[in-house]
Amino acid sequence: MIKIAFILVALSWSVPAFANQCSQNNNEINGLVGVDGQDGRVYASITSTSAQCGCELVRFKPANSDTDKALTILMTAKITKAKLRIDFLEHGNCDSAYRVYLQ
Repeated sequence: MIKIAFILVALSWSVPAFANQCSQNNNEINGLVGVDGQDGRVYASITSTSAQCGCELVRFKPANSDTDKALTILMTAKITKAKLRIDFLEHGNCDSAYRVYLQ
């Protein structure tokens, strides 16, 4: 019984941490892509037909992701005009990108 109670408490704390995450699909690079600052942040200007997260720009920070790999994927998408899925840690916080996928 104690184990079940512990699991329920742990789940109640972890759900809010993931409740604010957001995935934005069908993004296209429409402008600048590059390194944005001395700390290694990566920036991209995007458009999305779905705009689930409300972002028209995106920043990947070294604390959230491997920015070198994110930059490679973003540049590939720009060159090939491929669509992207971008995941954010916080809905509406376009500086909280942490995953990027070619669609």
